[in-house]
Amino acid sequence: MEETQLTSADYELIDAAKETAERLYLKDKHEVAAALRTSDGNVFSGIHIEANVGFADVCGEVSAICTALSNGHRDIDTIITLWRSPEGEFKLLPPCGRCRELTSDFNMNCWVIVGSLEEPYKVRVSELLPLKVQ
Repeated sequence: MEETQLTSADYELIDAAKETAERLYLKDKHEVAAALRTSDGNVFSGIHIEANVGFADVCGEVSAICTALSNGHRDIDTIITLWRSPEGEFKLLPPCGRCRELTSDFNMNCWVIVGSLEEPYKVRVSELLPLKVQ
């Protein structure tokens, strides 16, 4: 698996996700935020929407992608997801299977920031989806 170190722009993307999580946090409803950067450097973020019933949840990544789409962008370069605890601490999260697939539909070579906040790194979303048909 190809791993790459983060750039200053990647750390800014993490900060954008943290800002979204802080601004929109609601315990048990909006705890996961995502931010993405497009190939031309635009940053869009979104928040997870927890549903009371089953599969109706909307992941933070989906929310961020919808925000980018609403602003005319489909060119996802890098995406990051994190969880905010009730105490205000953050933890990087890898995307769920659905979000890996959706992100790859926009860019099979999109970078995903994973690991921990102490040791983050980037991998290609395609490497998180073994055997995906292109």
